[in-house]
Amino acid sequence: MDRRARVYICLAAVATMLVTAIMLSPRDSFCESLQWQERKKKLRLSRCKFPLVVHVGPHKTGTTSFQTFLWKHAQWLQKEHGIFVAANKSQKEAAYIASTISKQYGGTYNPKYANSTRMAELFQVIDSMPRNSPVILSSEEFSRWKTAEWNYFKSQSAIQKRCLSMVVTYRQVWSFQASIWNQHNKMNNQTLPKPFLITALREKNHYTDFQLKILDALELASDSVDAVSYEYLHEANCSLASFVVCNATKRLEGTEWESCKMGVDLHVPLSINPSEPPTAFDVVRLAYGLYTRQKALNSTCRRSQFTLATYHNLAVSRVAEQMPTQCGQLPDEYVDELYYNRTGILRPSGSASKICFIDEGSLKLKHWKLLSTLLPQGCQITTE
Repeated sequence: MDRRARVYICLAAVATMLVTAIMLSPRDSFCESLQWQERKKKLRLSRCKFPLVVHVGPHKTGTTSFQTFLWKHAQWLQKEHGIFVAANKSQKEAAYIASTISKQYGGTYNPKYANSTRMAELFQVIDSMPRNSPVILSSEEFSRWKTAEWNYFKSQSAIQKRCLSMVVTYRQVWSFQASIWNQHNKMNNQTLPKPFLITALREKNHYTDFQLKILDALELASDSVDAVSYEYLHEANCSLASFVVCNATKRLEGTEWESCKMGVDLHVPLSINPSEPPTAFDVVRLAYGLYTRQKALNSTCRRSQFTLATYHNLAVSRVAEQMPTQCGQLPDEYVDELYYNRTGILRPSGSASKICFIDEGSLKLKHWKLLSTLLPQGCQITTE
């Protein structure tokens, strides 16, 4: 091989190397960034061996039952798992911190818990707890916080001595809306509820944005964030308490996790309480409308008092099951993919893409009679 041929071969080899480097460099840097992210994640987890675990709710995701568990079993958690409950005098005690700071920064807050003295006492309690033990603090009021509130919280000396690990529960959007709708109407006093579908479509973006904004704030404020699906927990027969204790706080796996979950769930009797279907909400709305018409026609009915709600109402559920329905696909805004993809949380197997309501155009006299059984005596339809 002459000298000129060797030069051409060397030039070709160099060119190949350059092309290969150009083609692979984005991928290589991407892989390196992933490896660095994994290293950072491990550093965060090791630093958070004894964290302050802040459960932020939000509302209507099983928070009250979890806080009751913390309050009633604080000593058991300390003895059995080495976990300290920061607010253990009452189930809502952590709200003194959340509401007081919310008020300070002009946010929405519960006046009942806006108390700077009680907040200071709680910070002292957290400060007094052993550094080699994790601490849990829970309030759905934390879900209202933005960056300013979290920064103030983190500036407190008791909090600076610990790393922060957050737990947030995600609820499928239409189910979240249905639960809030039910909450607003369960104590209705002769006030006709607005149709759920109208309310849901009008506020279709609010609940998606609300839950994503919570996630944004937590990721900026904390060392780690553990998100979990409300619907998945129920489907998997797992309590929020066992998730927070065994997964988010102790980070157990395998048989250790199974033992931990079993022990926690023995102290938290599992009570699956899914939201009633929209057909039940329609029953309440139609019953109120029927009551208004019956009062205009019947003097006996006019003297009666009537309240009705879907909340834990088996009679409403039975009537709803016998009503004609029409079903349709939920609008695109109700797709939960963005949250699932961003967090990687396990999702329930059940589909939330279809929603059913009472087909009011198909109601017959027998259906109206059935609805009237929910009304007070003297208001029922008796016509044959």
